[in-house]
Amino acid sequence: MNQDGVDRGPVVGGISRQDAFADGQFIEVPPTAAAAAGIAVPTAITAGAHRAFVAGAGEGDRLRQVLDAVAASIRRGPADEVCFVVEAEDLPEGQTAAGADRLLAITEPGDTGEDVLTLMLPDEM
Repeated sequence: MNQDGVDRGPVVGGISRQDAFADGQFIEVPPTAAAAAGIAVPTAITAGAHRAFVAGAGEGDRLRQVLDAVAASIRRGPADEVCFVVEAEDLPEGQTAAGADRLLAITEPGDTGEDVLTLMLPDEM
């Protein structure tokens, strides 16, 4: 329970999901975009993963490609898996000079215990 008396679920790395959105670490994936890929839970992408795989020209198309690759990885994975690895060759070409080699899709409880999905770079875990 936090200082205002609200149980927001687990806090990872000392920050709540709500705080990660507020300070720009997380970017909300529009629910309609996630649903179009077959993802039925609230989804966020870290700012770093967004820069590496989504940002730039054709951002809407790139996000759609990322979500389709994530959904395919989830469908292939075991039903009890919480972390899915999406290889870079399944994602749009990265924007960063270093280039990320994969994206992680992690299912976890959100601030109020609801199922959520977070897309992140491996070094952000």
